[in-house]
Amino acid sequence: MFNSKANKNLGKSVESFETIIGASLRVDGNLLLRNSVRIDGVVNGNILQDDEHEATVAIAKGATVTGDIRAKHVIVSGILRGNIFSSDRVELLETAFVTGDITYGSLGTQVGARIDGKLRQADSDSSTHTAEALIAQAMQKSPAA
Repeated sequence: MFNSKANKNLGKSVESFETIIGASLRVDGNLLLRNSVRIDGVVNGNILQDDEHEATVAIAKGATVTGDIRAKHVIVSGILRGNIFSSDRVELLETAFVTGDITYGSLGTQVGARIDGKLRQADSDSSTHTAEALIAQAMQKSPAA
C-alpha cells in the first residue's frame, strides 16, 4: 500500500526549456526572460520575466540561485536565496530549500521542501506593485540598462 510509486510531479510542470544553464556554468548578473529557463548551475542575480511574456523558471536539484525571481510559473528543486513573485503557480519539490518570501497565485509543495520566509497569496494590486519595484531596482543595478 505505501510502497506504490505515485506520480511525484506537481501540477503541469514544463518538461522542455528554451534555455538551460548547465551544471558547470555560473552566471553573475540579472536574467530577463521571454520564455522558459532551467537552471542546473549557479545564478547570482535576479531572474525576471519580460512584462510582455510569460516565463517559467525551474531550479534543478543541486542548483543554487541567489536573487529574486519574478515569473508566471516557478519550480524549485534546488536552493533559492531570494524572494519569489509568481502570478500563477509555485511548485516546491522535496529537495527545495527557499530562504525568502514567496508571493504566489497557487502553491504546491512536496513533503521535505523547506521554506524560511513568509508565504503570501498574490493580490493582483500589491504583487504587481512589488514586482514593478523589483524590476526597477534590478534595472538600476544592471550596467547594461
